[in-house]
Amino acid sequence: MSVDESNSDSEIDSISSSDEDEEPKLIYERITEKFQGCFMNDTISACAISKEHFFFGSHNGAIYIYQKNGILLRKMILHSASVVDLSVDLESENLASCSMDGKMIISNITTRETTVHDFKRPLLSVAIDPYYSTRSSRQVLSGGRAGKVVLSEKGWLGNKDTVLQADCGAVYKISWYTTYIAWASDLGITVYSTEFGKVLGRLEPPKRLPNDEIFPYQLFWQSESRLVIGWSDQIMIVSIQRSNVANELPKISLQALLEIDSIVSGVLMLGFNILTLAYIANVEDFTSAIPSQRIEGCRPELRLIDSSFKELCGDAIGLANYSRLQPSDYHLLPDPSSNSHSFVISPNDIVYVRERNQIDHVKYLVSKEMYAEAIDAVKKLPEIPPSLQISELAKKYIFHLLGKGQYKEAGMVIPSLYNDNLAEWEQWVFVFAENDHLEDIADFLPTGENHLSPLVYEMILAQYLATDERTFNKKLHEWPTMLYSVSTIRNATLKKFKENQKSSTLTESLAFLYLEDNMPIDAFHLYLKLHSELCIDLILQHNLYDEARASVLLLMLISSKGKSSDTKSAMSSMLVQHVHSFPPQEVIMQIHSVPQFLYEYFCEFELMYPNSLMEYGDLKLDVFAEFDRKRFFDFLVNTQCYSLDHAAQICKQYNYLDELVYILGRMGNNKEALMLIINELLDIGRAIRYVKEQADRELWDDLISYSLDKPEFICTLLENIGTDENARNLLSKIPPGTKLPHMKKSISKLLADHQSQVQLYQSCYKLFKNESISMAIKYREQEQSGLEFLVKDNPFNSFGDEQLDYNYRKRIPMIYDLRTKKYIRPEDVRIDTDDVFKDDKIAYFKTRMHLKPEVQMRNKLDLLMMLYKQT
Repeated sequence: MSVDESNSDSEIDSISSSDEDEEPKLIYERITEKFQGCFMNDTISACAISKEHFFFGSHNGAIYIYQKNGILLRKMILHSASVVDLSVDLESENLASCSMDGKMIISNITTRETTVHDFKRPLLSVAIDPYYSTRSSRQVLSGGRAGKVVLSEKGWLGNKDTVLQADCGAVYKISWYTTYIAWASDLGITVYSTEFGKVLGRLEPPKRLPNDEIFPYQLFWQSESRLVIGWSDQIMIVSIQRSNVANELPKISLQALLEIDSIVSGVLMLGFNILTLAYIANVEDFTSAIPSQRIEGCRPELRLIDSSFKELCGDAIGLANYSRLQPSDYHLLPDPSSNSHSFVISPNDIVYVRERNQIDHVKYLVSKEMYAEAIDAVKKLPEIPPSLQISELAKKYIFHLLGKGQYKEAGMVIPSLYNDNLAEWEQWVFVFAENDHLEDIADFLPTGENHLSPLVYEMILAQYLATDERTFNKKLHEWPTMLYSVSTIRNATLKKFKENQKSSTLTESLAFLYLEDNMPIDAFHLYLKLHSELCIDLILQHNLYDEARASVLLLMLISSKGKSSDTKSAMSSMLVQHVHSFPPQEVIMQIHSVPQFLYEYFCEFELMYPNSLMEYGDLKLDVFAEFDRKRFFDFLVNTQCYSLDHAAQICKQYNYLDELVYILGRMGNNKEALMLIINELLDIGRAIRYVKEQADRELWDDLISYSLDKPEFICTLLENIGTDENARNLLSKIPPGTKLPHMKKSISKLLADHQSQVQLYQSCYKLFKNESISMAIKYREQEQSGLEFLVKDNPFNSFGDEQLDYNYRKRIPMIYDLRTKKYIRPEDVRIDTDDVFKDDKIAYFKTRMHLKPEVQMRNKLDLLMMLYKQT
């Protein structure tokens, strides 16, 4: 931004940044008006700043002393020529000045006493002891055209001057910091230690230039260990290292050298960054030009350079009359009261410079209408100034967005800005309502415990109900019902529903409101109308079984379309668990047209009530055959409550051959079943097993007859036919000349199987032979032996130790009747107890209880005889 030399004092009009898009690093303020008596009526040639005062020296020889607030304390005319340098001590009590008239004057600011040192030669620089006010030595250092650096101090016999360096040419600049002094002369930069009273070293100028006195030397002490030097187009950083050895002088060294594209009119340090006042011109413009020709100056630039010598920013400063100024006319001085503040001073102008702080950063963001970033930055401030309160910034931010028509963005930022101020939050809702943009803020309303008044939410719901039914329904499900009056919204929704009952969205909204208003029956009928799974949940949660009784088919249809398997199983389980509310006859009648539902119902019913609903056996066969073949076969095998003809018809319909074989077997159509196995299943092995299971000789004959013209079948029969009789029958019926594949293998297996049977019979015979003979002998002996008991005629029917009553007779294996001379079983004896008492001819024999029953023995004997016959 270009400015004129006579521009106003505002920062914007005075400063031009090298990059307009980036936030400035420094902030500027022209404060010339504070010192009008000096800058407006005189031209400044020298200046100094302390913690409390500004000191200005003019070309007319006058010295001005101002307070920091701009109040002029004193104007002193002490010199007859231009004041070229000023120096003040740390206490701001004593000021040293030097002039081209050859005089150095020390003035006490408080007492107004002055001490004059007249060196008779023009002086160029002066430096007062920083601790001048507290030391009795009263030391001041000066130098000029005489080529000497003179230390003036107060001695025992009066003032005395000591030459620290002679024959050094002109002395351009002197700077005193604690115990170190640096001066710039034609010989270079000399560093002196007042602690040791010796010169520590000298740095020669990197290059010699004609008219080099035109370029002012700049000396700035950052600390006791670092000195920053500016001269011509160069910036040097000098390091001073103290020694750990006692009485050894500190060592100085050049740490860095930076060459810039302009002339250094001032230099100092801001933290770790270098701040330089650059006079925009080439060095050659001054060294090669005709001495009488004056070069027109440009606006000086204040540049900030980091520790890696990268330029962070460069701002052109529009000082008054800059086109007529030379490099030596500018001064860049630090503010002793603040490390981040400094001043740029020219003969007719003064500008206050400081690094931008967090508050400046916020103001910059606000000026660029970057309110979101500004609010975030304010939240990080330790103290928030009144002009930057978040509430004010938030209001500006929102109005800024509304002014640009960005209602959605405005609604988005309001929650973060007014989360703790619900009253203000609510006011913004009405602002949106006035501008017909409620929908842009609805998504950002608070819905937790800290929420707005119900009126706000009801107003927005009413807006959506009138304009956008889908969003209305969405908000109903998203917002907790505590935010609004459910009955109020329900009544409004019901009124509109009566006008348009075909709207599914409106139906769903009304059902939701019925449910939230504790009206589940009304909600159920609406959800049922919508075919929503929620109607099933309502039945279970509110026991609406009577309401659902007439809608079983529709409920099953709804559950079948449900995404959740739990919903599907829940419906079937409900019908079975509540048979009193859902009688099976009614359920089956309603869902009869949908076999899938019948299947699910029958399966669920079977789980809870096994072997039930037998009257629907044929219907079960129909649905099981269609949806679950395994269950179909299990039902055929395990139940009898169905028609065999119907079962056979279903098997034929679905081509269930295995099941048809079973049904034909149950119907007695074994031959048809056998033919089905052979012709349809083509499984001769199964045919053989089937014939064996039926133990029907005619089936064997049929199987053999059917296989005679099929060599493969004949071989398979030979290998699996079993008994000798069947094998002989098969072999005898094979037509002569029949060619059998792998006949040898089949005959070998037949003979091997026969041999295995013979060996099995023989082994069994040997196993039981000895035992059977031994048991037969014991059995015979026990049959021939016995105990005789005489029946006594007494009331207790006692004989020996036993009683012959009815219960006891059950324990007797057999009885020998002396009258018939036969053995009979006790249960076959039908006599009364009284008859037994009188009949003394009856005796009985009791076999020992540890013997095995004779039936088992007889079975073993029969088996042995059968084995014997086989062998």
